[in-house]
Amino acid sequence: MAGLLDLPSEVILIIVEYLQSQSHDKGVLIPFYWFGDAYRETVFEHDQPPKVKDLHSLLLTSRQFKSLLQPILYRDIFIRNYTRWNEKRPFDQLQWSLENIPSVQNLIVTAMIPCVEPSTMYDVSDLFWFPNLKDLTIHHFKDWEELEFEDNAHVATSVVEHLRLISCGAHEEALAAVLSWPKALKTLFYDVEQGEWDAHYEDQPVKEWTCEAFVRTLQPQKETLEELVMARPRLEHEGLYNGPAIQLRDFSALKVLRIYHIFLCGWDGPDGISTRLPPNLEVLEVWYDDTQLKKFLVEQHDEPPYDRFLEILVRDKKIHFPKLHKVTVFTDEHIYDRENDEELGAGLWELPTTLAHDAVEAGIEINVWLGCEHYPYQPLQEFDVFRSLEISQTSHATSTVMLRHK
Repeated sequence: MAGLLDLPSEVILIIVEYLQSQSHDKGVLIPFYWFGDAYRETVFEHDQPPKVKDLHSLLLTSRQFKSLLQPILYRDIFIRNYTRWNEKRPFDQLQWSLENIPSVQNLIVTAMIPCVEPSTMYDVSDLFWFPNLKDLTIHHFKDWEELEFEDNAHVATSVVEHLRLISCGAHEEALAAVLSWPKALKTLFYDVEQGEWDAHYEDQPVKEWTCEAFVRTLQPQKETLEELVMARPRLEHEGLYNGPAIQLRDFSALKVLRIYHIFLCGWDGPDGISTRLPPNLEVLEVWYDDTQLKKFLVEQHDEPPYDRFLEILVRDKKIHFPKLHKVTVFTDEHIYDRENDEELGAGLWELPTTLAHDAVEAGIEINVWLGCEHYPYQPLQEFDVFRSLEISQTSHATSTVMLRHK
């Protein structure tokens, strides 16, 4: 009987690819406001996915497997954020591989890399110019000053198309430099640690984080960026940000916006929102992360019983963003049933009749999910977090919200 090594290389690759795809069946779609915490949990709590360990073990069994499977092994790189005292730093192990096997950099397509002491963005920055790396996630980028390169020859030369900055406290100059490197960024997930901007050099004034400063850093990508996810770590104290709302009108390519309400409306409230959103917007998702400051449900007699931004979007769609067809709202609020003196269960909110009618007339599907939880660590332990992130990065289904309502 022929052994595995006797099979044609093409057949072996098909088998390995199939086993790799079957090794993470238990991934689930997760809502965008869980992304940041999911990445943080992954980087701090997890080793390489089991499928990578299995592939590495198989690769070591023969020279034939090593040459055949090495491109698959190095295709998706994951480096954890810390190591045990008796182990080599994972980042050092990657550096060793890159130095001793230079061809490895040609194999990497996606990478998740920490940027913490003693590693810096200078160490991580080389990945931006790997020839085939299109998908890059960086955790803990917190530089204050611009990363300098000779003659700015590095600007608009990276092939990275999908960038995620997790727990990012980088100040404006440093962030602007990094966002100038990709030649055509398509998606950006910006998970901002606003409090990092409160630090300052000696007697220099504090530069507080603002949406305006962030948008300035993003200018080099305004003609290519198709999806923006804008989030922040869960609140640990009050007063982190309630400034002017984000202004994205010049981002003509932007089709999908997933954003926390505080960045969408700021202290301006819903007034003027139509002139701030991108003209070709198709999908908008909003998460109310600070309901102590701003709620979706309101109880004022002279106002509709919900945040007015929905009415404004429906009213102004035809003029300002004719392609908008789906709006999804997530909040941890519940409806209180005064008659029975109890909170109603979490789930999909029934739109008021007038709003529902106007939304249909405008061609916008509106879904409002009440009782949504912040990141639930326990439920996701039952699933493959790596796989959950993988399938959630490029798609999102509101039906997955029911995972935490059952």
